Amino acid sequence: MRTHALTLSTALCSLCSTAAVRTSHAPTACGERQASRRHWLHTAAFGAGLGTAVPARALDALPATVRKYTALAPLGSATATLGGAKRICLSEVLPECLPLLAKTLARDIEKGATGKGGYPISGDLTPEIFRDDCRFVDPTNDVTSLAKYRKALTILFDPNESSVTLVKGPIIDEAKRTISATVRSVGTLQLPWRPKIEPWESYLVWKIDGDGLIEQQSQTWNVT
Repeated sequence: MRTHALTLSTALCSLCSTAAVRTSHAPTACGERQASRRHWLHTAAFGAGLGTAVPARALDALPATVRKYTALAPLGSATATLGGAKRICLSEVLPECLPLLAKTLARDIEKGATGKGGYPISGDLTPEIFRDDCRFVDPTNDVTSLAKYRKALTILFDPNESSVTLVKGPIIDEAKRTISATVRSVGTLQLPWRPKIEPWESYLVWKIDGDGLIEQQSQTWNVT
């Protein structure tokens, strides 16, 4: 469904650019490989209901060796509740809470909430600071579900060969109730041919609601 901090759609966007993908082996011609990878990601990630993706070729047009990998377990309920009690911070004390929230995001972006790797490539985020119906938006996808967003990230990238680094921020804008950051990401997809996504930078903006929880994460990146 990974930003921009690495998101599912970032990988999809990167794979659509031949300059952004390196492969170690493949049994088919170049054009078939590119179409196969795009459709594998389309079917595996979005077929489970994460969000709307760019069109892909019909499954029947793909080589049988790739089609067998398109089956994927569902991403779960969009309304699932994650983590413990939410870290509520009402508007009157929000100025005191925003620095702590920014600090938590900085840690989760680079190391993960429990040290499993930056959450854009591992899904290891702190669910207590997000609304369960948090909206995740980027140029190609729009999904309103923390559970599905996190699940997609655990499926797509190999956290042992992927990383996210803070380039700038997090920056707090108290008036707009936002936190923003620029990050640099690099990753290896958990696909049979182990495609590597070249480093790219992303810009993230987290919007905070009246309870001090993240209600929206918006993401743009420098990969076209």
